[in-house]
Amino acid sequence: MVMAVALTACSSDDESAPLTVKDLAGDYIGEATGTMVSINEKGEEHSQDVTPQGTETATIKVNDDGTLTLKQPTFFVGKGAYPGAIIYNIPAALADNIITFSIKDYGSMNGVYTVAGDLAGEYKDNRLVLDYTFKHAGSLVGTIHFEGIRK
Repeated sequence: MVMAVALTACSSDDESAPLTVKDLAGDYIGEATGTMVSINEKGEEHSQDVTPQGTETATIKVNDDGTLTLKQPTFFVGKGAYPGAIIYNIPAALADNIITFSIKDYGSMNGVYTVAGDLAGEYKDNRLVLDYTFKHAGSLVGTIHFEGIRK
């Protein structure tokens, strides 16, 4: 009986532990949606919807200074895959048990190509939400929405 009380007290303490930015670190699996627009040499635009797979993964690392490093999820348009970029030094804020972060005009690489854009994210109720633009190789612009839960 004493043991049951001790376990209950322990469990209750764990549930009430306050959220910290460090809690954000990890891999998140979910679904990416959005639109990718290609612009040809004549300036003509052609748009295609992102094809959700349900297995897209974003990875967040919390740096020693409290900023974030984010690996965007790879997303798919038709049969093409667009690897996510790694974005460094994203400022994060915690208020009312919600972590928010954003960065304007990021520039990075996705392995082969330069990727740029704006990013806004939120972590609330164990769910990661990312909204970002993905300017890829100078002629493709994506508007991507990702929602995921910890892997």
